[in-house]
Amino acid sequence: MSEKDDPGAVASKEFYKAVFKGHPYGIPVEGDEESVGRITRDDIVSFYKQYYKPNNTIIAVTGDLKYKEAVSLIETSLKRWEKSRLKLPDVPSVTKVVRRDSILIDRNITQANIVLGHTGISRDNPDYYAVTLMNYILGGGGFESRMTKEIRDKKGLAYSVYSSFDVNKFPGSFSVEVQTKNETAIEAIEGIKEELKKIREEQVKDDELKDAKAYLTGSFPLRLDTNAKISSFLVLVEFYNLGLDYINEYAKKIDSVTKDDILRVARKYIDTENYITVVVGKQEKTGLQ
Repeated sequence: MSEKDDPGAVASKEFYKAVFKGHPYGIPVEGDEESVGRITRDDIVSFYKQYYKPNNTIIAVTGDLKYKEAVSLIETSLKRWEKSRLKLPDVPSVTKVVRRDSILIDRNITQANIVLGHTGISRDNPDYYAVTLMNYILGGGGFESRMTKEIRDKKGLAYSVYSSFDVNKFPGSFSVEVQTKNETAIEAIEGIKEELKKIREEQVKDDELKDAKAYLTGSFPLRLDTNAKISSFLVLVEFYNLGLDYINEYAKKIDSVTKDDILRVARKYIDTENYITVVVGKQEKTGLQ
């Protein structure tokens, strides 16, 4: 099945295009028919020569070998790989969503695919840990999240509903995604908006914060249970400049977050007035305009 036939992929791409208008984050990494068709062999060679350099590379090594062995292997294997001047492209700042807009895409399907959200935060934001906990409670915590309990369990509007902050070098997105019957699209959107409003207006409960902290700190070691995961983890630590003590600091930073912090970041980073809503579905039945 092509992506154009996947309503979820269509909704996601339209959402990113609208939220990150004029920014690279709004362009699909894999490109589209037009952009991919224009790529030549010379373009690929030029890209490789410009960016694939040792002074633009992070190497993480995990396994049964000593530090000196690893360094020796790397130096031997890559000794002909020479450094050269690196010129990175200028990237525009991410523009905050300052309007409310709806993008309705008509498809003859029974389920409406909905994405609602706006710009979010970057990985180096000092509020990252409070935002992570807040989002876990809101919609990122699976069956324990508020959105799942309200929209899935109590209202029966969807099998899956979740929220996420896509954090990168530049501010990524905050989004809520849900699939529901065309006829209940409006009700699902209103339910999402109600949960967004609620977490901005009142403190989370003690047990919600306690359970969120327990899950995030308890599941952290699972990110390091294979050599492949450790290598990937170390690359990300270096890429985002998190520090070599990040493994020990993560739990401390999560545990230090308070209910006041959760309320503060919810009010700061969740906007209930300015957001983009994308709905792919049978619009005649959704009742959306």
